[in-house]
Amino acid sequence: MAKRIFELPKEHELTKDQRMAIRKPVDGQYLVVGAPGTGKSVVALWRLRKYASDNDIVFLSFNHVLNHANKELAGSNEAYMSTAISWLYEFQWKASGGSAANYHEAKMPEEDNHKPDYPALIERFEALNANCSTTSFIIDEGQDLPQGWYEAVESLNVENFFIVADQNQQITEENSSQDELADVLGLDKNEIIHLKENWRNTTPISAFANYFYTDKSSPKPELPNKPSAHVPILYEYEKLESVKELILSSYDNDPSKLIGLFVANETKREHWARDLKNDKKQRREAPPVVSTYYYQQKGNVNIDFSQGGIVVLNDKSVKGIEFDEVFIIIDGFKAVGGDIESLKKRMYVMASRARERLFLVKSEVQNSVIEDILPPEGETFQIERNNTIEEYELLKRIKI
Repeated sequence: MAKRIFELPKEHELTKDQRMAIRKPVDGQYLVVGAPGTGKSVVALWRLRKYASDNDIVFLSFNHVLNHANKELAGSNEAYMSTAISWLYEFQWKASGGSAANYHEAKMPEEDNHKPDYPALIERFEALNANCSTTSFIIDEGQDLPQGWYEAVESLNVENFFIVADQNQQITEENSSQDELADVLGLDKNEIIHLKENWRNTTPISAFANYFYTDKSSPKPELPNKPSAHVPILYEYEKLESVKELILSSYDNDPSKLIGLFVANETKREHWARDLKNDKKQRREAPPVVSTYYYQQKGNVNIDFSQGGIVVLNDKSVKGIEFDEVFIIIDGFKAVGGDIESLKKRMYVMASRARERLFLVKSEVQNSVIEDILPPEGETFQIERNNTIEEYELLKRIKI
């Protein structure tokens, strides 16, 4: 295990659009949209750094892994940071005077397990005269929260929202489109702040992710000017052990790298987290720290983004975070109800987590629904650089 750079960029390193978003007044309602890698979380965290010391600010993330990563980046900041749903449950409990004695009366009204009944919740807030008007909210990955969540928070007389979002990264069953978010905030389209520069991905990785872009209301994100010889690769394996060796060898080559391994379901997540730790082969470097996260852990995330290692996650947990290298095992993914667009969005999110190298892995004997949406063999993309047109393959295929 080795130290890796995991910190916010300096203010002078930010783009003009990022600095403009950060410097908006603390009071008001703002929506910042951008593709993966454009620094939405960076902008949100810099905004927290700018205003938290003098204001009542709540910083909310979509999921627990992203919340954990944001806390690491925020460092010693004392602001309240949580997931959006956890904050709502906690606030509701306190507003209701919740205790063991009145548990059933004070608990969150729900449609289903951990799914609030928002109309009933709003009625409760109004009956309690619950108020949160002095608090300013910063929300990361705001597109994956339902409109009901925003309406419930607005019923608390909240007026100050700063939301960062990407419509093409909606991978939850309930979400809010860009237009819906603008409507909730009372914004015109020309009042939305757009981030356009991708500083995370290499050009080949960004081009590959763009292949799965589905948002018909806006053009594909611009490709970054970050050339690389490392084109995304699809490895087709005969023996599963060769995949394990591929991942562990990649770490052994550079233990300062944080590698993300994304899988289709909890069974595969458990298998890979266990199997990668059980490495008997003698290697040059010490064994990697293999971390993982599953839903039952709630806020107990044990991933250290400031160290090299391997992190095993399912696709629902990768929103908003990034890795030096990413392996996606495409076996086992499903298009629920034949929803190919949703599957493409999931691939878009997973692929765009990779900073430097991206690998897909599949069995040579299993059919994968994701294989059906991959670029055809030989598919290329073009980019103009230095007044010349350069052409690159979107996805190489190698048998191992």
